[in-house]
Amino acid sequence: MNIAETRAPFLAARTIAAACAALAVAASVVAQPPPCNYSPMGVANGCFVESVACLDAFHEAIGGDGWGRVLLWGAREEEVMVAGHAVAVLVAADALWCWDVNHGWMRLPVPEARRGDAAAVAAPVVANYPRVTALYPMLWDDGGQAPEAPPPGAEPAGEASGRQDAQQAAARLSRHRPVNLIEIIRLKDGETRTSEAIVFVFGGRMCVYSPETGTITFHVRSSVWNVRLTLEMVRSIFPGVQRVRTLALPESGG
Repeated sequence: MNIAETRAPFLAARTIAAACAALAVAASVVAQPPPCNYSPMGVANGCFVESVACLDAFHEAIGGDGWGRVLLWGAREEEVMVAGHAVAVLVAADALWCWDVNHGWMRLPVPEARRGDAAAVAAPVVANYPRVTALYPMLWDDGGQAPEAPPPGAEPAGEASGRQDAQQAAARLSRHRPVNLIEIIRLKDGETRTSEAIVFVFGGRMCVYSPETGTITFHVRSSVWNVRLTLEMVRSIFPGVQRVRTLALPESGG
């Protein structure tokens, strides 16, 4: 679980999660009811987008003034750098809570007054991963955003197997922010491959989620409809990209 730096010609990207949701386990038993009801999407490599969607559900339940962040970190497992991880952290009833795609809800033994201390907040969460050494924990805030419809002429998304995860993430996250659902056509092993991903902004950074790679963030901010930037970001993730196009958003997922 490692946050690895990659660089496009003019971009720096962080791999947040390549395999963060490989193991989905039952939610931890807690002494108090959780702050809100969140139904996970169950998408592949989805720790970051699941955490964002959980914060969205929290704000829908209690209003937009509630304190919530995505906590993310890189990691080393037994001296080997592995994929990074992300969880939702929020405050409810003067207590600090965490939602982890692998462990469900957990009330954190951290004073609410220290909610901005990423290292303190991360310590009890990372304790669920005894083989992992967390590196560079960070707390990201979304800030105020509003949903936007795709540009006119966006084509319907396909129904082929393997596309549902990107479409489900697009439907869920687009309730609260602009989300560009894109189709990627690329050459791989001499064959033309078609897949889907989403582009969105979180924490002041452009983010690209695909079920294959998890979420990659870029240290730039622009419109999610920026065609040139989207192509550059996607090409920095997937070699052999020939074409990227915007698709119509599916109906909002559960």
